[in-house]
Amino acid sequence: MMQKTSLPYLIVISAIATISFWGCTEKPSDDAVVLADNSGDSIQQPLTQVPGTLTVLMDNNMASYYIMKGQPRGFDYDILTWYCKDHGLSLDVKIIPDFDYILDSLLAGNGDLAAGNLTITGERLRRVQFSSPLHYTRQVLVQRLTPEARRSRAARKEWLVDHILELEGRQVHVNRTTSFAERLYNIIRENGIQVEVVEVASDVGYSRLIEMVAEEEIDLTVADENIARMHKAFYPNLDINTPISLTQAIAWAVPPGNDTLLTSLNTWLESKVNSSKYNIIYNRYFSNNPRRNESIREIRNGRISAFDKMIQSEAEKMGWDWRMLAALIHQESRFNPDAQSPFGATGLMQVMPNTGKRFGVEPHELKTPSRNLEAGTGFLLWLEKYWRRKMTDTTDIKKFILASYNVGLGHVIDARNLAEKYELETDVWYDNVEVMLENKMLPKYYNDPVVEHGYCRGKEPVNYVRGILRTYNYYVEFTDNNQAIEEIAGISLRPPQILPPHEAILEGEVNKGL
Repeated sequence: MMQKTSLPYLIVISAIATISFWGCTEKPSDDAVVLADNSGDSIQQPLTQVPGTLTVLMDNNMASYYIMKGQPRGFDYDILTWYCKDHGLSLDVKIIPDFDYILDSLLAGNGDLAAGNLTITGERLRRVQFSSPLHYTRQVLVQRLTPEARRSRAARKEWLVDHILELEGRQVHVNRTTSFAERLYNIIRENGIQVEVVEVASDVGYSRLIEMVAEEEIDLTVADENIARMHKAFYPNLDINTPISLTQAIAWAVPPGNDTLLTSLNTWLESKVNSSKYNIIYNRYFSNNPRRNESIREIRNGRISAFDKMIQSEAEKMGWDWRMLAALIHQESRFNPDAQSPFGATGLMQVMPNTGKRFGVEPHELKTPSRNLEAGTGFLLWLEKYWRRKMTDTTDIKKFILASYNVGLGHVIDARNLAEKYELETDVWYDNVEVMLENKMLPKYYNDPVVEHGYCRGKEPVNYVRGILRTYNYYVEFTDNNQAIEEIAGISLRPPQILPPHEAILEGEVNKGL
């Protein structure tokens, strides 16, 4: 069993381009609500601890709050920003790296409310109040589809857990204080089955557990269905079709006694939850649309894909920037290890069977990410050696390599020969060799005596190179942005060091006195 860690410190995100947005002075604030006491005199009950500011404790994840291109995003963040704008409040976000302690931190006085895809459960209701539901979900089993299970219905049925009773004798990894653990223990009690519930360290969030299933580190975990769908967008080898709970409500948590804030939240939610704007925000994060799936990798706190470590290792061997290799893989397969073209190109780098054999990888191994990367990078290195021998000026060598990887070495050699014939620079890609490669779509050029490989749909490799370079530049900006945020704000976007419980509680006491 993984070791449990202690209560974390709070990360205050006030250094990131002032996260307190939407402070309004031209309208009355709801910071205080007038009530009547028993004597008939009016008194004011504060809406928030700090006048004019809603302090929210959040988990750093794809659903609630994250940083993309230096800007805060997330479903909870967007909805709460909207609420604050409507109530003349500023929003102050405090990140709780260890989700186990988000309610403890709330009860210690570190914030006005807690948000983080929190399921309303009986256990939690004994500790805090919950707002009206933001949306509904159900818990699902997250399990991995083996290559055999993906090919055969029979193998799929044999491998997958299709019903909670089939959990008998299986091992499931969950975080101890989540509603997932609570549900698993209920299943064990209700059905009299033996399930090994492995309680992981409290700083291992559900996103990491889902990744561990996809990467074959563990076999099973549990997640809310909406969150599981988000992850399946970039882990196609996951199965999330086995529910283990009925429909459950997701809401914000408010400390006991703050009925003013709770009433304000509920009144506002009642008027917004079914609105078109609310649905737009919800679909931005939880709907299964191609645009969202395409951008989902942008939000993973410095991670581009599930295969970053493998890509970094292979790129280091090659002497390449790993983000360039990642951009190529994105262009080839969208990081889908099962991708297969109608022409037989397979896996992450869309390697052809004959090319794989040439570099020691058999066709049946091409859907194995590590082996596919070995074959693909082997071919890239071979192309690099060729062009280093042929080019006097290697400034643009990566563009020649990428084009050759896409359309074939022969067509790029032809384009270079045409560039020489038409007195263009043979070692310069843009406006020179690139132009001639595109011209190979025209009879005048592909029938030229200097051309040996005939017609080529030259627009495709030209766009291919441009697309990879555009993605590469974005990855560089994205990963550098995360590093800059860490340096400027003094925070870590990865699990941070944590303080002993008494220090976190002490911070709560200090904050209450501010």
